[in-house]
Amino acid sequence: MANRRDAPHAPHRFRLTTVLLLAGLTVAAILIHGYHFAFDDQSVYLPAIKKSLDPGLFPFDSAFFLLQTRLSCFVDAVAASIRLTGLPVDWALLLWHFASVCLLLAGCWRIARRCFPSPVGVRGSLLLVTVLLTLPVAGTFIVLAEPYLHTRSLASGFLLLALAGILEKRFTAAIWLLLAALTHPTIALLGLWHLAVQAWPVRTEKSPGAPVLAVVVLALASFPAGILARWFADPSDAAWRAALSGRRYLFPAQWTWYELLGAFAPLVILFVYARIARRHGLDELARINRRLAFSGSIGVAAGLLVGLTPALVPLVPLEPLRTLHLIYLFMVLSTGGMCAELLPRPWKLASAALLVPLALGMFLAQRVDLDWSAHIEWPGISPRNDWQLAFAWIRVHTPRNALFAMNPDFMRLESENEHGFRALAERGQLAESAKDRAVSRNLPGLAWEWRDQVRAQQGIEDFDAAQFSDLRRRYGVNWVLLRKSAGRAASLVNLDCPYENATLRVCRCP
Repeated sequence: MANRRDAPHAPHRFRLTTVLLLAGLTVAAILIHGYHFAFDDQSVYLPAIKKSLDPGLFPFDSAFFLLQTRLSCFVDAVAASIRLTGLPVDWALLLWHFASVCLLLAGCWRIARRCFPSPVGVRGSLLLVTVLLTLPVAGTFIVLAEPYLHTRSLASGFLLLALAGILEKRFTAAIWLLLAALTHPTIALLGLWHLAVQAWPVRTEKSPGAPVLAVVVLALASFPAGILARWFADPSDAAWRAALSGRRYLFPAQWTWYELLGAFAPLVILFVYARIARRHGLDELARINRRLAFSGSIGVAAGLLVGLTPALVPLVPLEPLRTLHLIYLFMVLSTGGMCAELLPRPWKLASAALLVPLALGMFLAQRVDLDWSAHIEWPGISPRNDWQLAFAWIRVHTPRNALFAMNPDFMRLESENEHGFRALAERGQLAESAKDRAVSRNLPGLAWEWRDQVRAQQGIEDFDAAQFSDLRRRYGVNWVLLRKSAGRAASLVNLDCPYENATLRVCRCP
């Protein structure tokens, strides 16, 4: 007699109850993990969106975000949606974030329906993914899904839907793969390796569609690879090496022991899960996890080779160890589903009860990390962060062609909470040392400009009149943003500072 676990649900249709479930889980994810605007990588994407809507913005410094964002269609898609709907930018990004998380969970739902025969198993997998969305991925400096709109969440959702299409032998998988490549070329390139291994036929499989799908997956891998080839830089370029240094997540030799453990342990876990799943008749889950353990092992080995071999340094900006992102996602999905599907009833209830402290822990981790910002930065709310208040004043009271200089390390300051100046103030700035550094290491030729501008602003809170004048002469700087507690430049030089709060002064550059 055939085991009922060998015949999973018809996995393709999103009924109203499923849509409501995914929407509810998305709301829960935002409540647990928060939502942030103009935060972290949005300091690159959001200025590009705003410049697409208003080309007059950022006349001096747009190279620090446009050259990278042009590699995907994300900016154009968001800007087009804003023009079409007439929504304010902050509301549009919130809705896009909601849609991206919902898309990621929808991809998880499609895979879970293939792997688990009962609704309990499907819901268990979705619940654990929802609770652990901001789980860090080893030492790669990324999480399963960011608490703000990011192309990685969209691309991951497309990759999951592509995998579902591959498992179902549907050629719509190619469409999802193409959308992932157009959204986030790097994460799509890394994900394509995993999908190629999943699509590769085995001798016992009779379907003629599987070999063709494998060829399609491998052919599509060349598309983002060809685009990303232009990112490679000359390793003898001193400025490029400066942009690359100081970012230990790029070099596994600098990872802590537990981060290295986080690179290998999930591969072992997936292999163990594959054996357990096979023993309980969950053949689809066993096959996916077994092949992910293989593709993940090869991916981690390649990432370590790139990170530890000096001759391969030009490949480091591709961040190959982020191949672990999909591995972690499946580890969490499999854990939740298997607990709900296979554990005895008392243990099922105990594991379900554990979701509450897990969710609370994830919530508290976000609050500790971002304690100077609201947990959910709703559109239109007044910021309580002095940096954001200063950025808002600058947006309203300074000329559109203003060019600012400031401490290049401002995004690393605890009270700033990694909010982007260009994204919120909508004014130009000389290069800063965090996100502009990341763009510079990916784009040959920009690193020299980044290094010179960062050096020119070092110690700006203690500048004298001659140094401020040099900033104006060399770069056209006409405004400066200074911390009140870090130096005495404003009082010593007698700067004209029309705005100040408890932390900052906004001054005209003499």
